[in-house]
Amino acid sequence: MRLCTVAVSRVSWVSTHRMLSTRVSHAANHQRYALSAAAVAAGAAAAMLGYQAECRKLELELDDATANELLSVLSAGALQAHHPSAMRNRIPILKAMLALVPEDTSGPALEIASGTGAHLEVLAPAFPNLTFHPSEYVPEIAAAPGQQWSTYGKIGLRQSLDELQNIDAHGSAIFKNVAPAVALDLTTPYADWPASVRANEGKFKLVVVCNTLHITPWACSVGLLEAASRLLAPGGQLLCYGPFKVGGQFVGSDGGAGNARFDQRLRDTNGSWGIRDIEELSQVAAPLGLSLKSVSDMPANNFTLAFIKGTLQRGSSVILNLQS
Repeated sequence: MRLCTVAVSRVSWVSTHRMLSTRVSHAANHQRYALSAAAVAAGAAAAMLGYQAECRKLELELDDATANELLSVLSAGALQAHHPSAMRNRIPILKAMLALVPEDTSGPALEIASGTGAHLEVLAPAFPNLTFHPSEYVPEIAAAPGQQWSTYGKIGLRQSLDELQNIDAHGSAIFKNVAPAVALDLTTPYADWPASVRANEGKFKLVVVCNTLHITPWACSVGLLEAASRLLAPGGQLLCYGPFKVGGQFVGSDGGAGNARFDQRLRDTNGSWGIRDIEELSQVAAPLGLSLKSVSDMPANNFTLAFIKGTLQRGSSVILNLQS
């Protein structure tokens, strides 16, 4: 409760994260703090008033590690643990989204494959005018903790709660602009998707999917694009984060060697997995009315792809933000 109370007293994101940086070492083990969901929510609501405003005001010049410290404190009462990779990439993803999504965007937003809710913790407060609808693939037979990734491509710890309750502990239980999580399988025919999702057909301003397409069959990529074309409002965006090939080639600061090895590991684990090619995704998306708007370079040889529904003219150039 102490940490939340202190956070509430600060309006500015800068002063908040500087203050927390002197205390966060004491909060490294979240289990030491018995914060109730109500206390977390109260602290989150007030602290994020400064966080949301300062993200843009400071031109995103924030220290990623310190940013994560604040958000970790806000979910200190949860019994789950986000995977280190999700913790590393969620602030870069947030920064990319702040650059791609206009500040005044409002309406429903769909997150595919929400995992343990790590990304919701930063996206929900940063975009208070969007109502996030998290979702996750829930298999009929759960895998053992040590086989979550090799069986279903899942990462992070899920303790005491089921898949959806786990997400809600980091989402709807804390943030007013997050709806309860729903089960969603990208290979399922659209007519069988959750009613709460289909109810907003043609209204979603944003569909977000992170680190999913390479650890799912190609049918999931196709299913995502087909559904996004129906769910998005005109001008709405589909943002895809993860590793991708460019022109059939592995790329990266190491010449693509790392992603080539990763791709082989994926295929050795599951023959239907693999790093997808941007051009192949674009070819599926185009007839569905989704145009590739931009490709942004991200840390660790990843990209953020931004597809937009129905507003780009034929022959428009794709904005490339790639490192040499």
